[in-house]
Amino acid sequence: MQYRWAISLAMLLTPATIQALSLTEALDIIRQESITLQALSAETRQAEAVHQQSSQAYLPSVSADASWLRADSSLISGVPVPEFGIPPTIQRTDFGPVEGTVTGVQVVQPLFNADAIKLRQAASLKLDARRYAEQWGRQAIRLEVSRLYFNVLRQRERLEAILVSHQAARQAATLAHASYREGLASRLDTEQADAELAAIEARIAHARAKKLQTQVELETFLGMSPGQAPDLTTPLPQPSPPVRIDDARARKDLQARQLAAEAASADTSASRAEWMPRVNLLARQQWIDGNEPLNGDTDGWLVAINIQWTIFDGLSRQGRIAESRAKEQQAHIELEGLERRIQREQTIAMSGWQASWAGWHAARKATEAARRAEQLALRRYEEGIGSMTDLLAAQARLDRQRTNLVDARYQAVLAGMNYHLQNGHDPILAVREQLP
Repeated sequence: MQYRWAISLAMLLTPATIQALSLTEALDIIRQESITLQALSAETRQAEAVHQQSSQAYLPSVSADASWLRADSSLISGVPVPEFGIPPTIQRTDFGPVEGTVTGVQVVQPLFNADAIKLRQAASLKLDARRYAEQWGRQAIRLEVSRLYFNVLRQRERLEAILVSHQAARQAATLAHASYREGLASRLDTEQADAELAAIEARIAHARAKKLQTQVELETFLGMSPGQAPDLTTPLPQPSPPVRIDDARARKDLQARQLAAEAASADTSASRAEWMPRVNLLARQQWIDGNEPLNGDTDGWLVAINIQWTIFDGLSRQGRIAESRAKEQQAHIELEGLERRIQREQTIAMSGWQASWAGWHAARKATEAARRAEQLALRRYEEGIGSMTDLLAAQARLDRQRTNLVDARYQAVLAGMNYHLQNGHDPILAVREQLP
């Protein structure tokens, strides 16, 4: 009975586990759940709405109106009216109050509105800029998901390496105690071995906490509840050798900034175009229904060409032109700054990739050398010609090199992905061939 209760309690304390979560599935989840991407998408929809509003530069506006009126004035009160008779006389008659309804339908078709046309061009450029910015955000998010995903795998491999070192330290401690009991080793050897074993056990606890932390970071970023403990099925890829991208595409954020600068120029042109007159075509159909003197039901229509030219508006137009010029200058300055930053980031990304690749190869060689040194130190101690200090030093060096190798592999993979991103490519292309 107690055994069953223990099993039930263990099941309750064990976090729910997702059967599998590949990197591709994680990328699909973030595409739907990312708050950042949702915000970028909302900004794109706002730009689409502004672009839709700017269609008024070409499309007509149709409006209908209806008015009920009741009026009385001196023009329709006491109106002199001739009265035929012998002799004819003049009588004063009231025709008011007047009561009736006036309804109409009016169509205004823009023929030439220079400022509205320029504003539509600016809205179109801003919409394209937002779309490029959203694409850049999606690429950056994909790199961040990969970083968090591979970081969990990295911490898992670091923990496995420490567990191997723990096993070696336990073996060294056992060997030291056996040699001490046989009189072949001093008490110092056993104390050193026990101290190293305790230190590694502390490192195991720290590594497990670090693994849990990175796992929670990934779950939170993907919108999962912490503690679901997904089983990551995509292994940590092997680093790819540095290859310079000759057909490097323009980065999406750079394209977005270029279009934003063009849109700022279009806004300036729109402000200047306010000096030009507006030409519209007006057509109206009207119906009147009322008492005298409206004379019952009547209708009529009107077609006109309207020219509107504002010669002076209290310096408001000059202020808008100055403001748009300042924004245009700011947009071009930001574009120049971004171009310089991109050149710097691309150069640093390639240098980092090359250094990480070389570091990974060096870590592999160092790990192999440390493994051979640890085996040699172990044999020398077993044969009684080596010291525990040398053995522990060799084991510590091997432990350090194992974790360095895991870190170097992780850094080299991310460096390749970052180089692809900095050159305008999907960062997943750096590891695409190794994905399941």
